[in-house]
Amino acid sequence: MSGLGRLKDKVALITGAANGIGYAMTKVFAQEGAIVLAVDINKTDLEKLNGVENVVPVHADITKLEDIDRIVSMAENQYGKLDILCNVAGINDLLYPMEDTTDEIWDNVMNLDLKAPFRLTRRAVKGMVERGSGVILNIGSYAGLRGNHGPAYTAAKHGLIGLTQSVAFGFANKGIRCNIINPGAITTDIEMHSGGKYHPVGGEMLFKIFKACPTKLYGDPEDIAYTALFLCSDEAKHVNGASVSVDGGLSTC
Repeated sequence: MSGLGRLKDKVALITGAANGIGYAMTKVFAQEGAIVLAVDINKTDLEKLNGVENVVPVHADITKLEDIDRIVSMAENQYGKLDILCNVAGINDLLYPMEDTTDEIWDNVMNLDLKAPFRLTRRAVKGMVERGSGVILNIGSYAGLRGNHGPAYTAAKHGLIGLTQSVAFGFANKGIRCNIINPGAITTDIEMHSGGKYHPVGGEMLFKIFKACPTKLYGDPEDIAYTALFLCSDEAKHVNGASVSVDGGLSTC
């Protein structure tokens, strides 16, 4: 799909930009005219964005406060503003059930999937308030709406819905919108990027549910990217605090 300039003159920061949903969003946003700071911790994967028009690859670890300040300051100092923040980066708890969820698993998931979006949002809204406008988009999960994933991932993504609603309410009178997309199963490598294989017990339980659902199970990253484009564009100026399921109907099961 050719760009129509729906994000012309916008500056966007997208985390998890080197793969999957973040990568698809980066390409779509850039095609639509935005300058995109494409943030990822994986230097090697970021290289495929080198030379892409309107894209600035940025290596950073968003679990570190100093990196969060650096990347938001980069947008504000080099481009004069940050219009759009998209919190995409995340890992899965690999469906580990409660009894096998270690403190390390819990902390790793919470730090990246919930704490990092909170910290990035806290840093980004300062400039957005001064300018009187801004859009924050969080990428949640079907897991945030159901209890059939592991406790760490479910709690983090459910918490991200709460964070979205709090930001939407708290900054609505400042010209800032905040929404969340809850994808279902998407053809990405989240298992690999989460550091292992799905837990056999948790995996069996979840995939039994998937098999029983009369829906198209897997979507493509672009399915999320085009929904994100709408929510971050001025076309969605009256959409605030929304939780949008993009899962082929999986959450109806």
